[in-house]
Amino acid sequence: MDTPTDVATSVATGAGQDLERVVRQELTEAGFSVEPSLLTADGGLGVWHDPARGVVVTWGRSAEQLVRYSTIRDAVQLALRTVLVEAGHQVTEDFDGLELIVTS
Repeated sequence: MDTPTDVATSVATGAGQDLERVVRQELTEAGFSVEPSLLTADGGLGVWHDPARGVVVTWGRSAEQLVRYSTIRDAVQLALRTVLVEAGHQVTEDFDGLELIVTS
């Protein structure tokens, strides 16, 4: 028999997966290449649900390119944030802006 904690965790996980699906769809419709898994190809987006933080969105570039092309990274992050906020989501940054966290 499920405990109240098990049920709450199950509901939170389901809601997080629903939010991940919505975020993936919105970013795809905005023209971004959203990868089907956590691993991102160059230029694609990684999108996944982290139960402790929310839905994580990352832009798939190598560490060297992220530093070398910081202006481009900033523009991509701004575009991602704009699409998500205009869709009504709450968005924060993590890891010095390398990850966007969508919580609703």
